[in-house]
Amino acid sequence: MDKEIVFSGDLPSQTISDMVRRGVLRPLARAIYTSDTTTSPEAVVARHWHTIVGHEFPGAVITDRSTLTGGKVDGYLYLSRDGRPRELSLPGLDVLARRGAGPVDGDIQLPGGLWQASKARALAENMRPSRSRGGRPRRTLDNHEIDAWIDRLCRLDGEERLTEYRRQAERLAPHLGVQADHIGELGRRIGAAIGSQKVTTSNRALAARQAGLPFDPDRIERFDALLVALRSAAPQSRDGVAPGSSGYGVQAFWEAYFSNYIEGTTFTVDEARSIVFDGVLVANRGADSHDILGTYALVADPDEMSRVADSPDEFLTMLRGRHATLMSGRPDIAGIFKTLPNQAGMTLFVDPALVRGTLREGWRRLADLDTAWERALYTMFLVSEVHPFADGNGRIARVMMNAELVAGQQSKIIVPTRVRSDYLGALRRLSPDDDPTVYIKTLRFLHDYTFQIDWSTHEAAEADLRSTYAFEEADDAPRLALLRPVAPS
Repeated sequence: MDKEIVFSGDLPSQTISDMVRRGVLRPLARAIYTSDTTTSPEAVVARHWHTIVGHEFPGAVITDRSTLTGGKVDGYLYLSRDGRPRELSLPGLDVLARRGAGPVDGDIQLPGGLWQASKARALAENMRPSRSRGGRPRRTLDNHEIDAWIDRLCRLDGEERLTEYRRQAERLAPHLGVQADHIGELGRRIGAAIGSQKVTTSNRALAARQAGLPFDPDRIERFDALLVALRSAAPQSRDGVAPGSSGYGVQAFWEAYFSNYIEGTTFTVDEARSIVFDGVLVANRGADSHDILGTYALVADPDEMSRVADSPDEFLTMLRGRHATLMSGRPDIAGIFKTLPNQAGMTLFVDPALVRGTLREGWRRLADLDTAWERALYTMFLVSEVHPFADGNGRIARVMMNAELVAGQQSKIIVPTRVRSDYLGALRRLSPDDDPTVYIKTLRFLHDYTFQIDWSTHEAAEADLRSTYAFEEADDAPRLALLRPVAPS
């Protein structure tokens, strides 16, 4: 058959009965059949639910809790229709249609006969109180969820459009049967998001927006996932080079060299030595020369690299101050948070308006981590994911990571040229793919690697780095190698 979904009215009943008996059709629900007899019924419904539900509930509107996903929520689909209430149980999906308004101005017609509630309508209808019954989720959002959605709409659609949603909701309310006091409460919560009112809320995102420090809750969820992964990962401890020793300065040179090289600020080793130790800038590359000089000045200072923040305000001040040193050759952007969005490939970083709030909210989670190793990896990703500056984000993220390690008497982490692709790939697996395991594994290897290098002299360090292929750039070059097997932490 050409059609995968067959309804009882499509064919004579005897024909359908015969096809079911012969295994050509199988029932999904009363009077609903499928010609796909190999795929699981749940998968068939997941593929064709618009067709099935549109046929059974023509003109119904997807609304209430289902608005957020445009479909099922925990196995339930909530509809409103101009007709009697009705329920339909399908494999993997329970459809709950209440008596209410059919399509109204602003709703979107979908293929198959259903409609999607407009955002204004959905906001209004979700202000109706409801209760969870029989293990089902509440039909409408609770106050915490409403506030989270309003904050998200403000963040993604903007204040002007959110204000327009409020006006439309007020206009639609009488047609939807939503009481005036519920619409008034919606207006107050939207007012809180745009800064014209104050409300009491349990949602941290809306509370932060009211306080003038909005953050990106999607990024916070990603930070929380990394935090959980770090706490459950194997411990890691590698002693660091003693601050103030000659080896500390040697290590700092190579840290500055590679941190710039993997960001595209490339020099030969001899050029880098002349810049750092003789102050000789490379001709026609003054700003690039200052990049490596500023990085070295920062990471070679044991006092500065031993400092960690005690508050979110101090963290932001420290971050900006270190960036100002790092990018001293580019005074127009040094220490200044970005004013324009930035991205790498398809990854769009945190919006400029959310930088301060996201950094603050993210930093607060450091208290849940026990070791310098955990805090270092978390801090590096926090800064990298926010990307708070117009340039120098990778370098400053690694500086903040290594400061946590130095403060904990742990070895720094250096990312040599040979593992640039692996390092960036690990970051991409964490964002946007939400897989922290590769990130933790990669940084653990680099921590072990950095710990094994002989930093006592420049000659000894360079010999170790070259023997382990640290400078290689070609994809087919030997992989970065440890000098010796790793003993457990």
